[in-house]
Amino acid sequence: MEEKSTSKLMEILKHTKKAELSALQDDMTVQSHSFITYMDQLIQQRNLKRQDIFQKADMPQKYGYKLLNGESHTKDRDKLLRIFIAMGMNLKEVQRALALYGMPGLYPKKQRDAIFIIAFNEGITSVDTVNSWLQEYGETELTRSAD
Repeated sequence: MEEKSTSKLMEILKHTKKAELSALQDDMTVQSHSFITYMDQLIQQRNLKRQDIFQKADMPQKYGYKLLNGESHTKDRDKLLRIFIAMGMNLKEVQRALALYGMPGLYPKKQRDAIFIIAFNEGITSVDTVNSWLQEYGETELTRSAD
């Protein structure tokens, strides 16, 4: 099924009566896959091991597992970005994962986010490389996990 943009759904809902809502449920739940399910699918597709991901992300395994299975929730987008970089995710996957997690997506008008966008587009899988790019442009490096 084709995913509809938010603005398209808003336009449709302007002209929808409550009785017609169930017909729109499919459109509104296209993205209903949870963050956990989505990440599990990506990890399986890439044939990755979680412990390797957390090691590459320079993140304690226990904390990483809690993030990916929903036991723990973070408000620090950098912790998720570390995982996404370590997994070799592309920009589209990152934006979807952030949305499913309830985090703001990467915004190209912010220099720090633009650096991440370039890194994901170039397939960078090293947190150290991304941190050096951030530092080179006067941006703060990815935050580390204290857990």
